[in-house]
Amino acid sequence: MHRSFRWPAFFAVMLSLSATAQQLPDANQNITAPFLHMRERSWPFPANGATDPQALLWPAVAGRNTRYVVRYSQDSLFPAGRTQLSDTLPWAMYALHTPLPAGKWYWQYASRAYDKDEWRWWPRQYFFVSAPTATPTLPQMMEKARKPHPRLWNMQAQLTGFRHANRNDAEAIALLRSADKLLNAPLPEEKPTRPRDTTGMTTRQQEKMIEFMYHGFGEKVAQPVRQLCIAYWLSGDARYATEAVRRAMHLASLDPAGYGTRDDFNNGNVMEGMAWAYDMAYDRLTAAQRTTLQQAILRRGSGIYRNLTNRFELQLCDNHIWQHILRNFTISAIALAHDAPPANQWLQYAYEVWSARFPVLGTTDGGWHESNGYFRVNFVSLAYLSLLFGDLSGVDYFTAPWMQNLPYYLLYSYPPASASVAMGDMHENLSTTARTPAVFAEALSRKVHNPYFNWYVHTIQQQFPDYFRRDKDFVLFRLLVKNTPRPEIISPAALPASRTFPDIGLTMMHSHIDDARKDLMASLSANPFGSSGHGHASQNAFNVNYGGKLIFGGSGFYSNFSDAHNLLHYRNTRAYCTILADSLGQRIGENGYGWMPRHIAGKRIQYTLGDASNAYGPVTAPFWLGHFELNHLQPNRQNGFGDAGVTRYRRHMLMLDSNIIVLYDELAAKQPVKWTWQAHSPYTIRQGDGNTFSVNEPNVKAGVHVYAHTKTSMIVHQRFNAPAINWKGKTDDEGNIVPFTDQWHCGITTAPSRQARLLTVMQVGAPDVATLSVTQQNGEWRVGPWHIVAELDDNKAPLLYIFNDDQTTALHYGSGHFPQGQHRYQHSTVLTENGQSAETIDVLPAIIKTR
Repeated sequence: MHRSFRWPAFFAVMLSLSATAQQLPDANQNITAPFLHMRERSWPFPANGATDPQALLWPAVAGRNTRYVVRYSQDSLFPAGRTQLSDTLPWAMYALHTPLPAGKWYWQYASRAYDKDEWRWWPRQYFFVSAPTATPTLPQMMEKARKPHPRLWNMQAQLTGFRHANRNDAEAIALLRSADKLLNAPLPEEKPTRPRDTTGMTTRQQEKMIEFMYHGFGEKVAQPVRQLCIAYWLSGDARYATEAVRRAMHLASLDPAGYGTRDDFNNGNVMEGMAWAYDMAYDRLTAAQRTTLQQAILRRGSGIYRNLTNRFELQLCDNHIWQHILRNFTISAIALAHDAPPANQWLQYAYEVWSARFPVLGTTDGGWHESNGYFRVNFVSLAYLSLLFGDLSGVDYFTAPWMQNLPYYLLYSYPPASASVAMGDMHENLSTTARTPAVFAEALSRKVHNPYFNWYVHTIQQQFPDYFRRDKDFVLFRLLVKNTPRPEIISPAALPASRTFPDIGLTMMHSHIDDARKDLMASLSANPFGSSGHGHASQNAFNVNYGGKLIFGGSGFYSNFSDAHNLLHYRNTRAYCTILADSLGQRIGENGYGWMPRHIAGKRIQYTLGDASNAYGPVTAPFWLGHFELNHLQPNRQNGFGDAGVTRYRRHMLMLDSNIIVLYDELAAKQPVKWTWQAHSPYTIRQGDGNTFSVNEPNVKAGVHVYAHTKTSMIVHQRFNAPAINWKGKTDDEGNIVPFTDQWHCGITTAPSRQARLLTVMQVGAPDVATLSVTQQNGEWRVGPWHIVAELDDNKAPLLYIFNDDQTTALHYGSGHFPQGQHRYQHSTVLTENGQSAETIDVLPAIIKTR
């Protein structure tokens, strides 16, 4: 049975912006779609008037060896002579390489299974072209790939210049010295790279442990081949070429089904290592060596190709492929193209999927939805594939909007010498600047030429110089892309104190973004991608850092992609500074999503609004239900999953000056529920009077007050919802076993109610700075120079009004007039500073507006 979903009915976006003479239009917009991004494509794109799409995409159609064609025209009837028709396609994508005239375009796709005679045409869609762009077509790209060897990195054309530019380069000289040590050295044995004792483990744990023990074997045996190839290109010394070939022939002898290389990462790396040697030494190889390497590469790559077509292009994100395997596969395809016919199809597929889908987990804002812990695993591929495809196409992918905004995402979410925003898998490993993000940032700065990002890189280089002396991943990038002499450097202190990344639903706020030692860094996340892949069920969760250290944020440890601790705590809403409803958290999966409707960056007030109204409910994603089953767990109420009937969860977050954070939560459900406000910290949480608690450490002091209209109770404890056990013996970047230590957790729970409003006032700063008293009288709170009026009675309209003593600065969420200004929309947010006002209303996520 074929599935086809019409976008308007499927998304059912409800807007209420009608106005009358007596009533202002409503600033609120509600989304009722079951998801915004799906694990596998289930609707065509572009649709409903999207603008300037880079490709035509559609759902897979069931059938044996299904093929597709597409047609597009500015005439909705697709007349002959005015319609463009594609060749028959073995995959469900069609990149728009040829520039189209501006205006409205119609398109359709058709499918036909191997055993069918007729094409089935699916419903017509339309899009608009406003700024035509051009990239080489598949035939043009394939002709460009018909280069003499070595083809990789366009080395045949630039070999003389490459050697000349690097003849006195310190890194090049060091690489040659290191390559000397590889000459005639013993060939590597196929054995675990990190042996572990599996005694007492379950069958599933043993299976995962075997993968873990051989993890990195492919990189270990392929990296020397790459290094020797670069050494030969730098020097022309035949000894390096001979040694690279010797090692590549050894790789060709490894059994693809053996423990050492059957894993997808290892298989891809071994294939890539052989491809480097084949390309570099092509003219030096004997006919027998060429045949052996070709067959070994084809044997490994053919399985990858079968697993990609009509599947990979449909996936929201197949992590391993985007992280490593697409790079391995593309390098191998370029090396063998026109030498081995299957490689031609490989290269065409790789080029099309890159043209159609990059960047896969972002769109234009520079963000990465899985957050920074796993983002760094993608850095090598992002950098080198952009170069490779640039060489083939002539397109500078570093000028793409996402690439141009990426420096701001890194700067705001992961400042120098600071812990990263704590969300997603492996967030706990980024307690300060890590090596891979540092060297990637330096490489990226050579292509994006952003003066604020130059400051970022320069600062990291001063603080962590050893990272750049020990780096292997980006040595070739630096040898290929020379740095700009004396690049312009501007401190980010000149930037706004906050920035939002709406495509991934993240707002970052800073008091001193240019100095982690003094910086109060706060974030709010409401992610349209949901909790897919390495993302977590953390919608409307806040994070707070001070002095570069995490104070409040995600808790737990990445023991495995899925085990009891991961599913019941680490990936679970229970691990985050957000809300539980009747002790139940958010869905795990793409349908547990949020979005960021509003943001204002002021001088003394930073403001954002997150919406997690669609995040709650039972786990229904088949992928995640499968992982619960694999671990003999149930996503039931006892484990924190189920339907509490949540219908509204909006969280307003503000930073006042440089030391105060305010949260205002609007909550509603279909029936009375107990609402639990959560906070987690690596530091001791001390319970105070009423709904107050504090953190007092040598380098930071935090005081938190939480207010509600109903009676509440507080619990502070150190228990994970499932024990954190480092059963794999995971290590940090320096190879040290990571201790899975206890952490502190606080929950403040209301009496059952259908609706609730919560106000949080938080002060975070240095321990030697006096804490401002928080006083309350007649619905108004005083914190130093700030006045806060918040409506907590759910029988009244929501209201948040904050102003300073001299009333030169004020923020008002609500309707009508207030002393410093007025609203043009009901329920909008207005910030007034020194007589200048900015009003913000809900802005829908780009995924709704453009697809």
